[in-house]
Amino acid sequence: MLSALAARDLADDRSMVARHEQWMAKYGRTYRDVSEKTHRLEVFKANVAFIESVNSGNDKFWLEANQFADITNEEFRAAHTGYKLPVSGSKGRKMTGFRYANVSLEAVPTSMDWRSKGAVTPIKDQGQCGCC
Repeated sequence: MLSALAARDLADDRSMVARHEQWMAKYGRTYRDVSEKTHRLEVFKANVAFIESVNSGNDKFWLEANQFADITNEEFRAAHTGYKLPVSGSKGRKMTGFRYANVSLEAVPTSMDWRSKGAVTPIKDQGQCGCC
C-alpha cells in the first residue's frame, strides 16, 4: 500500500512541489532564485524516488528525506567528506597522482627494520577507550 501511494505521489508533480515546500519549511531551506529552486526540486525528486525505491523493497531499514535531500551525491561528498572533484592542471593537462622521481624497483630493499629508523616507538598506555 505504501509503495503504491508513494508512486502516485511521485507521479503527481503538484504533490511533489508541495512535498518539497514542506521539506523546505522543515529544514529552513531557501534558494537565491527560481532557477536554483527548480534545479533543487529536480534533485529532491530524484532523491525521493531513490528513497521510495529502497524503502519499497527493504524491510531491514528505511530511508527518509533529511536535510540533504536537495543535493546530489557529488555535492554531499564535496561538502561533507573532504572529497575533492578532480581539477584539470595547468595548460589543460589532466592532474595525475603523486609520483616518485628517479625510483627504480631494483633500488628498493627487500626488507626494512623500521625500528632502526626510529619509525616504531615503544608501547604507550593510551588509557581507556570507553567501550568497556
